[in-house]
Amino acid sequence: VALAAARRLHLSVRALTYRLDRIHTLTRHNPTSPTDRYVLQTAVLGARLIGWDPSIPAG
Repeated sequence: VALAAARRLHLSVRALTYRLDRIHTLTRHNPTSPTDRYVLQTAVLGARLIGWDPSIPAG
């Protein structure tokens, strides 16, 4: 599964697994868990809807 996902994203398997681990480290949500994946997807959709730009500092 990781190999197929990496190919679709034009990444190496190592880069993909590193990014998934980094997401888990930063958010404490496991992107391989269906429940946590739903939480992460909802957060991304919400950020896109409000036009959130992480390069602009808050405040």
